[in-house]
Amino acid sequence: MYLLDTNILSELVRRLPDPRVESRFESEPERLFTSVICLEEIRFGTRIGPPGNKLWERMEADVLPHLSVLTFDAAAAILAGDLRAEWKTLGTPAGYGDGLIAATAKAHRLVLVTRNVRHFDHVSGLTVENWFH
Repeated sequence: MYLLDTNILSELVRRLPDPRVESRFESEPERLFTSVICLEEIRFGTRIGPPGNKLWERMEADVLPHLSVLTFDAAAAILAGDLRAEWKTLGTPAGYGDGLIAATAKAHRLVLVTRNVRHFDHVSGLTVENWFH
């Protein structure tokens, strides 16, 4: 089962999405998740676009109905705190949002699908896939 990162979601609503990403998305019914963190990032990105931007409408019609959106619950919050403490101790730079997304994937034992593998390669015990390859 997979947790789709924000960049995968945004790829899926492009006029011409990468065919590898689109194919994997279509071949994994009922096994796809995303985080409320990714949902917020997508909503923000679509709202700051130019007037008449139809990306959010495409997201609601074509992508979100095929995903389960996971909340950021207590288990993920505790895990995120542990991860941030570990990264601070090790001096590992990590984005706050990426840490929350990684913790959600780990808490639910999901493979994180992202184009930004390097943002997550330091997360111990997290399996990451790049569907662009």
